[in-house]
Amino acid sequence: MNPNYLIHDEIYAQVKNAGLAGWGGNERMARESEFIDRVFSINDVPTAGKLLELGCGEGHFSRRFAQLGYEVTGVDISATAIQWAKEKSLSMKIPGQFYVADLTQPPLEFLESYDVIIDGNCLHCIIGDDRQTFLHLVYTLLASDGVFFVSSLCAKDDQNHYISKAGFAYRHIPSVNHLLAELSSVGFDVLSVNVYEREQYNHITVHLKNKHLAPKSLSQVSSLAFYHLIAIPVLAFSLGMFLCCNRHFYLQ
Repeated sequence: MNPNYLIHDEIYAQVKNAGLAGWGGNERMARESEFIDRVFSINDVPTAGKLLELGCGEGHFSRRFAQLGYEVTGVDISATAIQWAKEKSLSMKIPGQFYVADLTQPPLEFLESYDVIIDGNCLHCIIGDDRQTFLHLVYTLLASDGVFFVSSLCAKDDQNHYISKAGFAYRHIPSVNHLLAELSSVGFDVLSVNVYEREQYNHITVHLKNKHLAPKSLSQVSSLAFYHLIAIPVLAFSLGMFLCCNRHFYLQ
């Protein structure tokens, strides 16, 4: 079953027109401290730097992270949500950059390297092969010493489940084992896992880092390329000439 990610824009329009604070209603928005506490439940999370929220909606958590001192960027597929986020950020005088983006369709030129990447309950909205595209994008955006925080629905059993809406795939609800294997296959190392019991489906949070450290900047990549492609061959040639000349001298 194919997804229709733009259905989220229709829902955001309904939420905004109803006068609610954000996705899930006022009650969910009031539980912000629970989400923030889960993000900072381990010491590995950088306490400053650039932070990217995936599926930021109207920017509720992005604004909270900005107040904590992060340089925040929020992305969402819903144009309604992003316009709402910009309006709230402006009216509350809280800095932040917000962009409409389909995270399953890279490259996204406005994105850069981030110290913290937050999955704002976005991953369980990504369906099928798009999940690998989404996770590979996150992997490339995460700084070498950064942390990726996943907040997702998960199954109570060891099976993957799906929810449909209006004839389209709406939610992917993986088993815990499947989700961890999926994250590991992309190249993430798991730092912590917490599962929270819910009535129908459970909820899981996972902290991750990239397995392989990579150069942080293009200049570092260029330096490495110069070293391997030019410097090493030149040194090898020079050493070869030295040995050859000395061999000729001793033979005389």
